[in-house]
Amino acid sequence: MLKVNRFLIPILALSLLGCNSSQNQIEDKNTPKVSLVKQDSIHINYLGNPSVQDINPKTGTILFMNSEETKETIHVANFDGKVVFSYQKFGDMPDTYGTLFAPLKIIGENEFLAYGINGLLSYDFTGKNISRTRISDIHPYNFARRSMGYEIGEIDEHYIYIDQGSRSWDYSDIKIYEEVHTMIMIHKNTGEKIPIIKIPSSSLYRNGQFFHRDGWAPIFEITDENLVVIFGGEPRIYFFDKIHPFDLIKYIDLSIPNYNYFQGEPQFNPDSFRKWFSSGQIHTITYFEDNFVVGYFPGYDSQDQIESMENKSPEEARAFGTRMREKYLDRVAIFDSTGGLLFDFAPVDYHPRSIIQRNGSLWAMQKENQDVELDYFGIFKLGLSEK
Repeated sequence: MLKVNRFLIPILALSLLGCNSSQNQIEDKNTPKVSLVKQDSIHINYLGNPSVQDINPKTGTILFMNSEETKETIHVANFDGKVVFSYQKFGDMPDTYGTLFAPLKIIGENEFLAYGINGLLSYDFTGKNISRTRISDIHPYNFARRSMGYEIGEIDEHYIYIDQGSRSWDYSDIKIYEEVHTMIMIHKNTGEKIPIIKIPSSSLYRNGQFFHRDGWAPIFEITDENLVVIFGGEPRIYFFDKIHPFDLIKYIDLSIPNYNYFQGEPQFNPDSFRKWFSSGQIHTITYFEDNFVVGYFPGYDSQDQIESMENKSPEEARAFGTRMREKYLDRVAIFDSTGGLLFDFAPVDYHPRSIIQRNGSLWAMQKENQDVELDYFGIFKLGLSEK
């Protein structure tokens, strides 16, 4: 068995990787700069296709899943890298969550929450079902985000999460952009689900254009004072009150370098979902030490956008896809509390989409090694350092 290698890494700025020098690093001598640095690393002894769900540094617990075609296995590991419990809650069993809507969430020293089609279910780390709360008006989703970085939030007696679309909505009706609620709140004890947060009139998604299905789907962060939301690929942070009905307070625009996002079409186009893969998207936002850490995909430039929509043979499509994956990498941008850009880079060894804050530190899942199959996976502890 692989010996666990848990070590402190000296505080050094992460190497930058990108398409060209203008994309690798943003310099502005008039603005103070910070960098995101690795402070610690944990290796978990596991061979498979793990997806980290949550982490609790106080108890030294890592919750992850391995999904296969017909089963999902939950694993509980410690900070020494040992998997201590493994079991399934998907399938034909009395305490199944059914289909998961969101990542699993640690909610106590020895307990986690599963939000699925069967409601809100809690289990202890051995897999014993503790509670189940049925949710009012629940239906299958259009999309799901089920990995670290897309967690369920909490405000008082409610869980806060994104609305995941509906198969009964008419996306060809322009009124949907005015009427849709983009998020939900679920009472922890009763399961009452209340739709919240309509798209603001000032948003890109209220410009009279059509976008791909659920293109406005938000990401969010809950701070001490606000519910902070970014809609889809729009480079703007909206600040809402934390108390229902969540009134809009203000917004700030983000200047993301070389960011190519979809700004809509004049007519409804059912094929516009293809632009989702090539357009800029903001995937995560974390408020940390008075700064916003944003994980995003920059989107293709105009020429690559055009080429992406052209008909291709299977071989040409594979070659084009490989070239685009090498050219356009997920990135991290750090902004101050007013929206000023402090740093922008493409991490070499961890996923920007997986960044979460726990116990006063940032954590992210290590990228896979595409050339060598390892019998472990890693999680990094990250922090900000002034340059």
